[in-house]
Amino acid sequence: MPIDLISQPWPSNRAVLLVHGIGNAKPGDYTELRQRVEAALGPAAAETAIYQLYYDQVNDWFAAKTQLGDLLQTAITTLSDQINDPALGATIAEVCGDVLWPVLNADARTAVREVYLRQLKRIVQDGMDAGHAEHEQRLSIICHSLGCFHTYEVLHHAARTATHRLRPASDGVRFENVIFMASPVQLIRSVANAPLMETLIPNRRWLYTVQGDALSMPFEESELGNVPSVQRWVSITGNLDPVGGHFFRARADWATMQVPGQVTIVDQQDALNIGTKHELAQRLASSLRAQAPPDIQPSNPHSWENYVTNHAAQLRTWLT
Repeated sequence: MPIDLISQPWPSNRAVLLVHGIGNAKPGDYTELRQRVEAALGPAAAETAIYQLYYDQVNDWFAAKTQLGDLLQTAITTLSDQINDPALGATIAEVCGDVLWPVLNADARTAVREVYLRQLKRIVQDGMDAGHAEHEQRLSIICHSLGCFHTYEVLHHAARTATHRLRPASDGVRFENVIFMASPVQLIRSVANAPLMETLIPNRRWLYTVQGDALSMPFEESELGNVPSVQRWVSITGNLDPVGGHFFRARADWATMQVPGQVTIVDQQDALNIGTKHELAQRLASSLRAQAPPDIQPSNPHSWENYVTNHAAQLRTWLT
């Protein structure tokens, strides 16, 4: 189907792309999130072109989830075994299936990647149309949950693929900030590399999340050496958010994203008024299973809106 890309004039040389997580959002969704991002930027919001990546145009890929059957169940079982916590394991593994299943469907991964890449190219072109050459553009991405996985994949693919003209050295496209909130990238990598899963991942050679000895910064090989695509790579999660690698305030190294040069921030979510592991599991199940933006509740440890508000001062410093 034709893809309607967001295009807009740039009031300055700054642009921010918001990439949401679970749920096939469409234009009009995540209005509250955008308002919080604008509030965080303060007066600079009026000088920033803010874009949002929507999956509604490719939401056939969500239907593919129901066709995975035993393969998805194998992934969920593998994750449950990794968690090894009877109070959290089964429930968290089941709801985290929503961040695992795209890895198991090559068509789903490709569909979102292509939309994402086309939107990035449109953003860069908008900047050029406003008189800002690629190397002058101050580009940033804020992503959440499953959107972090798509961002990791797209940035690596863009850095290595000449046809997209998004490489940092050859094309001058570098991202000043990429801010991952509640990233499941390492969790996905660990499950995908588990013995039961290694041979089940389709088109594994094109899945950047599982390549190499560890997660890495996207870069382009050039005569100047390896030129990274991202200047500031930030990971923000909370100590009650298992999608970001923390299981009831305990960090799990196998599930926590760590990229060389990364700025790591872990919110202490003790004030969220969650008293038991069972209550945490139920709240997360309600949030992660919703095929729409979750309700804004102070007690939701996975809330993108809350992450943005809690780090408003840092976002203002980084993005302006």
